[in-house]
Amino acid sequence: MWQSQLKHKFRIPPAHARYQSRDPTLRGTEGERAEVAICDAILPYDYEYLGNGPRLVITPLTDRVYVTATQALNLKMGCAPAGPARTGKTETTKDLANALAKLIYVINS
Repeated sequence: MWQSQLKHKFRIPPAHARYQSRDPTLRGTEGERAEVAICDAILPYDYEYLGNGPRLVITPLTDRVYVTATQALNLKMGCAPAGPARTGKTETTKDLANALAKLIYVINS
């Protein structure tokens, strides 16, 4: 249960992390770095301040989207939520990007 929750940590990155040498100026005195962990995916916190915007209500479906999207990011793949119109796909993706501190662009065509 707790493994599938999005957790923010400030710690020394594990030796197998792919972002070991990334952003050396944003580390603590002993090499700690802000990370976001969910299941077995550990992603670097990207320090992209997006403001104090509204948050989503966390539901089981939101948790499933978070796990699926972060696993895809961890594997250097993409994620495209699909489903009926007006079910919160875009808002959920924007909220996850905000939690990971990643810049997101939404383009409606």
